[in-house]
Amino acid sequence: MIGTRTGRTARALAGCAFVLSAALAVTGPARASTSTVSCGDVLAADTTLTADLTCTGNALTIGADNIDLDLNGHAISGTGTGTALRIAGRAGTTVRNGTINGFTYGANIDDFTGVRPDVTLTDVRFLAAPIDARPAVLTISGTRDTCHLSGLRLIDGLLTIDRCTATGQTVMVRASGSVVRDSALTGGSLTVSATDQGTFTRNVFDVFPMGLSADSRRNLVKTNVFKNATAAALGAGETFLPEDANIIEYNLFTGNDIGLRSDSMLRNLIVRKNVFSGNGTVGIFVENTWGPNRATPHPISGNVFVGNGHHPSGLVDAQQHVVQGGIHLSSRAALTPPITLQNNVGTGNAGHLIWAPPGTVADGGGNQGPCGPTPNADLTCW
Repeated sequence: MIGTRTGRTARALAGCAFVLSAALAVTGPARASTSTVSCGDVLAADTTLTADLTCTGNALTIGADNIDLDLNGHAISGTGTGTALRIAGRAGTTVRNGTINGFTYGANIDDFTGVRPDVTLTDVRFLAAPIDARPAVLTISGTRDTCHLSGLRLIDGLLTIDRCTATGQTVMVRASGSVVRDSALTGGSLTVSATDQGTFTRNVFDVFPMGLSADSRRNLVKTNVFKNATAAALGAGETFLPEDANIIEYNLFTGNDIGLRSDSMLRNLIVRKNVFSGNGTVGIFVENTWGPNRATPHPISGNVFVGNGHHPSGLVDAQQHVVQGGIHLSSRAALTPPITLQNNVGTGNAGHLIWAPPGTVADGGGNQGPCGPTPNADLTCW
């Protein structure tokens, strides 16, 4: 009996050894974790900093796929030159929990190896250290205290910014499908070019104008606050097909010189249900300097204008009319079709709620507030 038990035990242990060996074959050896690093190091394993790192010139290079760099609350600091993190064609890079300060580039990301890198930055504060990425999939998140950007340029990639603070210039070129949400953007600008189906929502743009170029399509700008811009808080170009229209809706424009400006008669741009309050010169300024057939088939509708135009900048349109009030439209030629204005209301605006010369607009009904110039058979305001 003892021998039988012993045999069974041996067989059981052999089976366990086989299972363990199989598991190791599947999972592979445990990844090394490096805690001591020096300026100029190439990281080939997961790394956790145990102290601050100060570098003259370049700091660290990511040298393998799927590297996790945990700053562990520490800072990588430079002297105003060099690159803090060099990431070339590496998949699955994660950097988290710390500060990068004082470099020409906080991160330089590219496909030098022929592979488009994907990088996740979580709870990292980039101070005086802008990010340059071309091309890349770049995901940046945290809280407005722990996630900070000091300038970013992404070309040919996908960008997600979620719950961050951004300063400086942010530029997105051919960044279709990108998302900027729940973030505080201040003291800089956002330029969006050749980007399709981007989403910009629940952000606060404070002295941070946004430009949506004419070659960007089907973008959604929704439930943001645009405030304190010294020129136009949002500049929007045209798209060429109605089905490619960009949508601007449910935003608050307040305390800017101009809330929304377009020099292409909002062609294929949907502007609806926004609030324009206390903008010094005008809520919306739309000007056609090109000729006929430039207008949008989508109505400007359901917007509210309160107290705009009380601090005009002296801006005049192409016909030398003073720009001031709620909506100001100007065109060098009659429009085919004209812009439809519908259910726009306002109170306390200097000048007019709507200034729209004959031949530029069609009356969709429900506009409430003083309109000009008079007479204008194309527009009736209550």
